[in-house]
Amino acid sequence: MSHIVAICGMMGSGKSTALRQLSSKHPDCCCLHEDDFNPALLQSVDQVQAWWERGSPLAEIDLSDLAAELQRAADSGSVNGVVLLETQFGRLHPALRPMIDLQCWIDVEPDLALARKVAQLATQFAEAPDAATSLQPLFWLAEFCDIYAQTTRKFFMKQRTEVTGQSDIVVTGDQSPADVCQQLEQALPGLFSNAA
Repeated sequence: MSHIVAICGMMGSGKSTALRQLSSKHPDCCCLHEDDFNPALLQSVDQVQAWWERGSPLAEIDLSDLAAELQRAADSGSVNGVVLLETQFGRLHPALRPMIDLQCWIDVEPDLALARKVAQLATQFAEAPDAATSLQPLFWLAEFCDIYAQTTRKFFMKQRTEVTGQSDIVVTGDQSPADVCQQLEQALPGLFSNAA
């Protein structure tokens, strides 16, 4: 049976980058990403706002497919001891709570997280084939920032308090990805020794 390590943080905290760094140094680790299984990402702005107004109940977000995949990865003989899970919710989500052995929170200020995400999205849009002729990405970014001001920032603050409270390790995310990766490795002594 493998150890399931949740790498948590708000959007733009550096979860994906940390996971890439860890998996490149420890290629025998299995990596899973909550976003690949999260149906909430397909919801409209109005649906997200209504969910927030209901108290943002995480049980309404169906992560049963992710939980099943986590179980398969943990049971697999091909995994060398560690399953890394990139997740916004970690133990806060009822489907994931009983499966996570160790939980790490990458802590950044919400304004830095927003700036990183906007920069990432702007770069993606600028590299799109029709970037020179389409204004659609600008409208999308404007809507993204509007949603951030209305709902996302409040969710970030709730997430930061509640997920951090259930985490075993908190690392500072306002440094280089290599430094974040090193902090995670140091905070998990011996966990990656068999996967190196």
